[in-house]
Amino acid sequence: MTKLNIEYIRLTITFVVFVFIITLLFLHINQVQLDWFETLSEVFTIPALILSIIIPIWMIIDLIRKKIADKSIFNLTFFICVISILLLLFALSFLN
Repeated sequence: MTKLNIEYIRLTITFVVFVFIITLLFLHINQVQLDWFETLSEVFTIPALILSIIIPIWMIIDLIRKKIADKSIFNLTFFICVISILLLLFALSFLN
């Protein structure tokens, strides 16, 4: 697997976590009751939290080791990770 493939996989995982967090916040703020999504979100909340913490750490380690294939993909992934973490902090502080 090349470095560029790893960057794309990391970007895809980050984007999926971001969409999950946005959807969860949207449904919670608008008080939409979907039983299947509530069950699914209970299952995927902990893995999403773990991924939103591990991916930036993994990116920083790759940055230190200079194993970055494309700087623009790296920056986009890091930006989405930071936005996801900020949304999680918003959800924890204001919605509870």
